[in-house]
Amino acid sequence: MKHIQYLLLVLVLALPTTVSAGTTQCAKYHVRLEGISSLGGNSLQEIIEMHKVGQSSGYNGKWQIDRITHINTHTQTINPPIFSSNTVNFGDGQYMQCRAFSNGNVITNICEGGEAYLDVVNNRVGKKKYGVWTGKITGNQMQYKIDPNNWNEPMLTGEIRKPGNTKLTLDIVRPADNFFAFNNDNPGVLELEFEAKVTPSQYEQDVQWIVPEIKGSTLTVDPPNAKGPHITVTYVGLPADNNEFGSKTVEARVNLGGCQTQDLKFIKVFYLRDAVNNPEGKYPNWFYYWKQTPAAKPRGQLVNIEYGSNTFGLCPDPNVPAQYTPGYAHCTIHVCDLTKLGSEFRLRYPQLILSQPYFNGWAESTYIDTFAVAIVHEYTHWLVYHNFRHGKPPAQIAAEDTDKDGLPDKVEPGYNLDPGKYLTHLLGHPTLGTIEGDEEWLAYSSMSEIKFGTLDKYDWGRPGKNWK
Repeated sequence: MKHIQYLLLVLVLALPTTVSAGTTQCAKYHVRLEGISSLGGNSLQEIIEMHKVGQSSGYNGKWQIDRITHINTHTQTINPPIFSSNTVNFGDGQYMQCRAFSNGNVITNICEGGEAYLDVVNNRVGKKKYGVWTGKITGNQMQYKIDPNNWNEPMLTGEIRKPGNTKLTLDIVRPADNFFAFNNDNPGVLELEFEAKVTPSQYEQDVQWIVPEIKGSTLTVDPPNAKGPHITVTYVGLPADNNEFGSKTVEARVNLGGCQTQDLKFIKVFYLRDAVNNPEGKYPNWFYYWKQTPAAKPRGQLVNIEYGSNTFGLCPDPNVPAQYTPGYAHCTIHVCDLTKLGSEFRLRYPQLILSQPYFNGWAESTYIDTFAVAIVHEYTHWLVYHNFRHGKPPAQIAAEDTDKDGLPDKVEPGYNLDPGKYLTHLLGHPTLGTIEGDEEWLAYSSMSEIKFGTLDKYDWGRPGKNWK
């Protein structure tokens, strides 16, 4: 049976433990033992963090091991990389949850959670059951060596700390805001400053921060070990994937052994909607990112979306948000510069239907919804062209569409439209009566397929659906 003093020889890294949020009760004593050794350019760093179980006086008794860290730095890159995860059983009902991974030339192994202990008896440290004592306590200093027969094994030392049965409280106090956007630099930069308060304040330097990565953006943390009451987090470069924006969680922890607590800060990450600093760098951010979302897939179909700015076709018209032009490539929809609609991309349009009362009032779309309704409107024009006119000579098209409303006479009854009328419904209406034919009516009716709110989770522009 292997004794617990050899557990660091297992190449494993721990799964994170569950800690209570905000406040926890401290153990009477805790210690962090650390040591490092080197051989032939390689180095071995070992750390044991543990706290005394129970509140009896003095140091004698069981000490629960909270975390074991084993960092082995080699002169050469580890190839292939290492990654493992498992539960390590040390016998006597003792175990820890562990993983191992490598990064370049460094193998990191950490174990935490579970049940694992050392004993202290008369200032000796080891395993009482086996009579193995490989450490000692002198004053407030503890020493411990995992394997005394290994001359390259470092001696671990540390000062026993005495929280004094107080409550340990941790709060992230800065930033107060939860909404953050990359700036308009190229590449864009997002800088965040976090601050935590700890009571008792003597443990503020023990705060460990866990910050999220944003794939495609370069992350730096100051200080690099992400430890202490203040950190600055910087992301450089907007990600390529729209899904990398949105809700993120920043965590602050204090883990002193018997004093483990955490606080969470929930933030939302945005891009400047009208800036042009996305990875492609050709068109506005909103166009680049919304093209990746269901807003650009009318009825779930893949279509070619291009940026028409204020120059293509009818895009100079202040009221035209998008355009489909027959004969231009295959199913290509040009989305105009939507900033011409105002800061909210607000589009007012009639809610038309194909049965009575035919008109359900006016709707107003904003932000990504405007993008979506404009595309589905133009997609309907494409469907009509593709299904009824594509490849046909003008004479045949005219013969099949005698009322010249864009739809063949034979299909109109299926849409509750009159094949003998250019505009079947509400012809005398002061506004709707000017709609250019039944095809246009059909395109307007398709805009109601976009249900406002369903696309909010994809809009991470500032301003936008989710911006405060």
